[in-house]
Amino acid sequence: MKLSQNHRCAIKRILFIFFTFLFLLAMTSSIFSCNSGNSGNGNNNSNNQTGDNSASGAAQPDSASTTEEPHTYPQLDGGGADFKIFTPINTWFYYTAIDHEQMTGDALDDAVYNRNRAVEAQFNINIKEVDPASNDMWNFNPEVKKVILAGDDTYDAIFVPASFNGTIGSMITANMFYDLRQIPTINLSGDWWNQTMLKQAAIGTGDKIFYLGSGIDLMELQAVSCVYFNQDMMTNLGLDLPYNLVRQGKWTYDAFQTYMKAGTNLNGATNFTWDQSGTAVYGLTSYEDSSTALLAGSGEQFITADADGKPVLAIGGERFMNALTKIKTILNTQNGNFLYANDSDNIFHYEPIFKSGRALMCIGELKSADVFRDMNATFGVVPIPKYDETQAGYYSHLINQTPVLVIPVTNPRTDLTGAVLDAMAYVSNRDVTPVLFDVSVSQKQLRNDDSVEMLQLMKNSASFEIGAAYGWTNTLYDKLRTTIGEGKDLDIAAEIDKDSGQITANIQKTLDQFQQ
Repeated sequence: MKLSQNHRCAIKRILFIFFTFLFLLAMTSSIFSCNSGNSGNGNNNSNNQTGDNSASGAAQPDSASTTEEPHTYPQLDGGGADFKIFTPINTWFYYTAIDHEQMTGDALDDAVYNRNRAVEAQFNINIKEVDPASNDMWNFNPEVKKVILAGDDTYDAIFVPASFNGTIGSMITANMFYDLRQIPTINLSGDWWNQTMLKQAAIGTGDKIFYLGSGIDLMELQAVSCVYFNQDMMTNLGLDLPYNLVRQGKWTYDAFQTYMKAGTNLNGATNFTWDQSGTAVYGLTSYEDSSTALLAGSGEQFITADADGKPVLAIGGERFMNALTKIKTILNTQNGNFLYANDSDNIFHYEPIFKSGRALMCIGELKSADVFRDMNATFGVVPIPKYDETQAGYYSHLINQTPVLVIPVTNPRTDLTGAVLDAMAYVSNRDVTPVLFDVSVSQKQLRNDDSVEMLQLMKNSASFEIGAAYGWTNTLYDKLRTTIGEGKDLDIAAEIDKDSGQITANIQKTLDQFQQ
């Protein structure tokens, strides 16, 4: 039976009342539990990017459910219309679904489903995920450009890969997206938006913001780089699990390297040359992004903003050079401490190597947890280490292909769009992200609360290289990634000297386009 428009609207309002009741019930329960058992869990936010709560960078367990005020939604009515979100799919086994037509019984699918139905009921809309004509992410950015340049107003919002066969920066300078600061229904200060990414996104554009990070598209959360470790192996080696080092602000390059060396073991083999049927155990295994992930963990950036907000080249400074030199030492393949493994055969690849117990640790994205959930040993997750203990907090790396949220200039209803997206980000942060983190690190029917805490620490400290998003630093970035990240030698100073002039010229070209 086909429902009339009035019937559909009535159902949406009933659903909204139902979800609101559940939320208020959950809030009441949280308040009582907070009053009875969490009196010492204050809200002492510092100014560092990671949301740490002390100068040492100690992590604090997520307490949003016990301190957060109920969200206030604008009174806007979408008239029962479709709200279309254009997004890339089928991307390297990431979770990219924005919507599901029905509940599936999967915890994450159902959390996404319930989020959307609640937001639909609030604004009287129908959220629709629109997939590209080609499932190949490589073609997505060109397709976005084609749609917007044609004046097509089909899409209310789009998730655009930051840098993949075209950069988000080139689309920004071509005036394809709205300045999100001009849309009052988006609360940019809300912690449901990635504040680290938001701060970096403004580089080169003054106060303008053209893209945002959030948990609406879970690929962004799954694309954060983590250090996985084999808990059973660490225990057998007499090593303390590194969770407390993270909390104490002592999870550094040096500590990381100490753990790597402790895990390296010939174990009866004659050398550390990889042998699928061999016995050697490596301290760390990973792929190319290990180098850029470690550099991001130091807080060093290729591009920073000067006092006037203008982007400037930051490479070549003493700390930047020291961090890269240390990373070269960490990713040395000559002594068995590090094994670069990234063949597509699913044999000589960092994920199955770590899963089989042939490496103590692994650097990979959060999505790798899907591969590790059924491994025989128990695994844990901690952030990328800091450069040293004087560093205020932890910083996390996102791959450059991470999809970020934009509103195309062809959208004729920006106030409603802003309100819907703000609500989706808010509910995602409250209801979906905790499920993703729980599912990711639950193993053998047990929930790894320590690792969930670590993921909460990483969530809002994650960003990608801004120079790559604008296409400024791609040559140098890729050189560092595919040499140091593969355990090869590189004359860092020479490469920086060779590329600095071109990078500066690239920045100026972008700034000139903004001023046109």
